Amino acid sequence: MIQQPTAADPSQIGIIPLTPKSIRNLLKAITAGFLIAHSVVQVGIYGFGAEKHWLDSLNMDRELNLPTLFSSTLLLMAALLMRRLGQSSDQIVAQDWRLLSKIFIFLALDEALQIHEILIIPGLRNQVHPALASTWVVPYAILVLILLRRFRRFLGSISQATSSRLMRSGAVYIGGAIGMEMVGSYLVRSSLIRLHSPWYGAITGLEEAFELFGIILLIDALLRALLDQRNSIDLTLRLNIDSDDN
Repeated sequence: MIQQPTAADPSQIGIIPLTPKSIRNLLKAITAGFLIAHSVVQVGIYGFGAEKHWLDSLNMDRELNLPTLFSSTLLLMAALLMRRLGQSSDQIVAQDWRLLSKIFIFLALDEALQIHEILIIPGLRNQVHPALASTWVVPYAILVLILLRRFRRFLGSISQATSSRLMRSGAVYIGGAIGMEMVGSYLVRSSLIRLHSPWYGAITGLEEAFELFGIILLIDALLRALLDQRNSIDLTLRLNIDSDDN
């Protein structure tokens, strides 16, 4: 619903009020749309033999496409919100928010450029458990444990509600990024499913969906944390006349 301009500021075209819930529902709807499109892509490829190259823009198991762009954008949004929280928190907590912001900027780049795949070592696949065939999950899982220890005091210093929401969103995201990756690796390396099959396509779709829902929960938690500091947040879009207009 768009609120009408006020007499005090007639230049306003209108104000669109948003809440964390409305933003969360919008992002969830977009994610659901990508998941449905991914499912249609899998049916097209494996059910009707469609050319994969025509469908890569919506395939959630591919890089540099629309789902990847959406995921990277959400990670950057989370990083910006963390930076904003760092500007309005006390010094010690502010440092942790800023560090988290930098971590999520890296995650956005990793999502877009698939940096973690550098850590896949084909020669180790026969030496490790089938679930660890995508060897990048090992250093990333260790990093998660290190970060949990590093931010333990931070989580205890912020509100319990915010801390719980952050932990819940992190569990969903990591469950998708690392957990589902391990499930897919185990099933493929154990010859229970083929790498190029609708079953593996379903697993990758669930993996990406869990990641996206985790980020959405994180954004919701960050927005609510910001609103705990103030009653509302104003984002202004101002349109001006082009300088070359007559």
